Formats: sequence, C-alpha cells, structure tokens
Amino acid sequence: MRNYLIIVLLSISYYSMTGQESINETGLWNQYFINTNLGNKLKLAVDLQYRSYEIPSDFQQFIGRAAIGYQPASAQVTLYAGYGYFNSGARGDSDATSYEHRLHQDIWWNSSISEYFEVRHRIRIEERFVENQDFRSRFRYMLFLNVPLNNKKIIDKTYYLALWNETFINGQTKTGTGTVQYFDRNWSFAGIGYKLNSKFKFQAGYMHEFTPGTKKGQIVLSLFQNI
Repeated sequence: MRNYLIIVLLSISYYSMTGQESINETGLWNQYFINTNLGNKLKLAVDLQYRSYEIPSDFQQFIGRAAIGYQPASAQVTLYAGYGYFNSGARGDSDATSYEHRLHQDIWWNSSISEYFEVRHRIRIEERFVENQDFRSRFRYMLFLNVPLNNKKIIDKTYYLALWNETFINGQTKTGTGTVQYFDRNWSFAGIGYKLNSKFKFQAGYMHEFTPGTKKGQIVLSLFQNI
C-alpha cells in the first residue's frame, strides 16, 4: 500500500510539472447534492450536476447519480453503491455528445485529528460503460478538509474554509478506440462554505484540474441539502 501511494504521489508531481496544454477558458460546475436517512442504517444520496467548459456556455457534461448507503452500527465507515448517467459534450463548436453508464462503490470515513477540523476520506471504485468503448474500471481517492472560520466547530451559521483533493487512477489502459494512461486526472479545490443549518450548506470556490494532456480551472458552486 505504501509503494502504491508513493507511485501515485510521484505521478501527480510529474504531471503537475510537465508541459500539458493549458486551457485558458475557466469552466463552471453547478452541483446539487441531496442526502436523506431511510431508516435501518440505510441512506440515500443523490447528486445532479451541470458543467460547462466556459462561463456560461459550451456544454461539457450533465450528471445524474444516486446511491444507497449503509452504516454498520459498530463501524466508523459508511458504504455506498450506486449508478450514474453521464451525458458529455465536446469542447469547442461541436454539438456532438456521448453517454456513459457508470456503477460505483464508495467507502467513507472520518479522521479525528483535531476538534477544530472536519476531515473526511472517500475511496470510490467505478465500473464504466462508455458509449462505443470497451468496459473499464477506475479508482478514486478523495480527501476533504473543512476549517471553521467564525466558530470553533462547524455548527449552524458557520463560514468555513473548504479544501479537497481527488486523484483518479484507471484500472485498464485500452478503451477499444485507443489507449489511456493509468494516471487519469487530479482535482484540487479551495473555496468558502457556509452551513446555514442542519438542512443546507453552500460552497463556492476554484478547482484546478490536470490530466496527462491538459490543465484547466473551473469555478465550482455546490448546494448540499439534507432531507
């Protein structure tokens, strides 16, 4: 496991310093997350996302996704399994779109490094069925850090610094129409969040994405609702 993490970190460092194409246009990602308890330790998570390559035009992607979660009584983790539909467009003047059906399984857990910080982890495994391509899988690790700004903890009416980073690793390199590298992409986000109450949180910030071929920035606006 340690060797695997070293390889991932070295890959991220290498790609962040090499000469990818820098895309000057800033994208806009709009995200709406819904969570609810179903009882008997079960949860439902739904998210809807609309992304554009530029502000406010050039359609990039629509995502509709839902998952059922289970939180064992004696464990500090929550397990999810779900399905997502992805409709993606091409950057530029082309109106061509493609679709993808995707299954995923998540493991979520918290870290208690300080009473002032919220630290969460997510490991996600994806099974991807992309239009006109071979089946392939992908592995993702995400680290979240929220730091309260006007209270000691993130309670109602709290502003907080929101930071997260996610790394994507492909399980296969052949797509049926070409090849990809094992390192797929990395997302790094910094922004400001506001927890209104137990039902609503808002976040806005900037996310930098780099892949083996490109570097790009996006404005990310998120609404979180507990029902």
